[in-house]
Amino acid sequence: MARGVTVSPRDAQMLQLLQAWNGSRLDANLDGKIDAAGAAIMDAWWPRLAVAVLQAVLGPLTDQLKTLAPISDDASPGGSSYDAGWYGYVEKDLRALPAGKAGFSTHYCGAGDVAACAASLWQSLDQAGAELQAAQGSDPAGWRADATRERIRFSGFIPDTMRWTNRPTFQQVMVFRTHR
Repeated sequence: MARGVTVSPRDAQMLQLLQAWNGSRLDANLDGKIDAAGAAIMDAWWPRLAVAVLQAVLGPLTDQLKTLAPISDDASPGGSSYDAGWYGYVEKDLRALPAGKAGFSTHYCGAGDVAACAASLWQSLDQAGAELQAAQGSDPAGWRADATRERIRFSGFIPDTMRWTNRPTFQQVMVFRTHR
């Protein structure tokens, strides 16, 4: 893990579950819960992670940024999701930090100090774990996110819903009439 950071067994297990998670938000057995524990962990961690990355430099301006741009654009009954949010800021900064590359003109996480960044990320994961443990018990492998809150609902009088899906905004059909 990170030098100088004490990581609890629960947090280490959470990281393993996240690393093993393929990003699926499927509720295959229709029990109303997303099947993968990684979804629950990331749902609880993401807002804390995003703030942990940017706050070392932005400080109190982090709260102002929340009013200008949402931290996340989660799956919702409207169908479209993950269009807006701090995803790009966080990804670009974290990708550049360990290599010392220039992502932005300023390194945000840990104000450019890798150890301070790691400590803040572990702390934010631990906070997410504490919230999930209080709500769902001590075993991270058993934690589940609510799949019903992101079911797509249709406008008008149609009472049916459907599972949320990450559909493309742009779709293209290509037809090849001959073989090369």
